[in-house]
Amino acid sequence: MKKTGSVFLLLSILLTVIAPAAFATEAAVDNWDYINDWAYLLNEAQMWDLELRAADISQRYQCGIFVFTIKNMYDLNVGYLYDDGDAYVFNKALYEGFGLGHGGDGSCLILCLSMDGRDYWLEPYGYGKTAFNSYGIDRMLDGHVLPRLKANDYYGAFSAYLNVAEEYLRMARDGAPFSKETDPVAIRDAFRARMGVTLLLPALVAWIVCAIWKRQMKTAVLAKSADAYVPQGGFALTSQSDVFLYRTTTRVKVESSSSSSRSSSSSSGSSGRGGKF
Repeated sequence: MKKTGSVFLLLSILLTVIAPAAFATEAAVDNWDYINDWAYLLNEAQMWDLELRAADISQRYQCGIFVFTIKNMYDLNVGYLYDDGDAYVFNKALYEGFGLGHGGDGSCLILCLSMDGRDYWLEPYGYGKTAFNSYGIDRMLDGHVLPRLKANDYYGAFSAYLNVAEEYLRMARDGAPFSKETDPVAIRDAFRARMGVTLLLPALVAWIVCAIWKRQMKTAVLAKSADAYVPQGGFALTSQSDVFLYRTTTRVKVESSSSSSRSSSSSSGSSGRGGKF
């Protein structure tokens, strides 16, 4: 009887400790819809997996990591008007319309897709601007997210987005936000360049020195005149004529006055980046 009572007491203690934590986790997921797939690009299992991961990252670092997909950016009533015509404005309308973000500064990172025009915009807010600077956003998009979006691998793109966002947040909390100075790939490339200069430059100098020495060792040289082939009494010309053996034509390229232009992917006031995928 005492043993049974002890078991019940232990179960009561475990429920008292575990239940609030489990409820808090579930409430955190329910209170925030981090993955909002209104364009129906994901199946239910993919949605649930991404939502749990996004909620975990967002809660641990107190910076919301959001995804919004929609068929047309005009379909959602968040204060976005037809004459706006800008994916950044739509992104900001989502941020302000839903009151997204953690903490007093509304820290978050929002990736939104509009499928009709295949438009995207990635924008940080609050503390997100520290963790996700322009260099980091470029590396995230070009190296991880956009290649998968262009291949219509939406689950892969959003999964990579969460992985990279978590890494950037970890680095920022450790006091070294992701940048060219802290990027492992950039550091590796710089090291390889230094090693290339260190190893190749001496080899090049040695090759030049050896080439000079080799040239100096040659005893045969070109004759400067053909006197050895002229008869002792000389020779006389009986006739002469001018014959043009070569013709030189010079062409000058005329540059066109028109020049190609490259559109910018940034909007006024934006710290993020967008375009087509």
